[in-house]
Amino acid sequence: MQSPANTRRWKRYPVNLPVSILLCDGPKAKHVSGLGVEISEGGMSIYAGVPLQPGDLTEIEFSQPHHARLTAIVRNRTGYWFGLEFISRLPS
Repeated sequence: MQSPANTRRWKRYPVNLPVSILLCDGPKAKHVSGLGVEISEGGMSIYAGVPLQPGDLTEIEFSQPHHARLTAIVRNRTGYWFGLEFISRLPS
């Protein structure tokens, strides 16, 4: 029996990448630490203790290897594992 075809648009790469998730709570903004575990050109999978739900917009901040902040939408959630789709593109 053959394995199902991969229908993903971009190849995923395993990472161990610290990230900061920006949570907007009314007029306040709070940063929560998380861990990126997979990344692709179009999104990433993270583990973080945040109350995000599918459809929520958030910002993800990277400090390694270069400082960058990207807007992302939560596409799926299982416990504290989140699948994010980048709204802004990764810098080259």
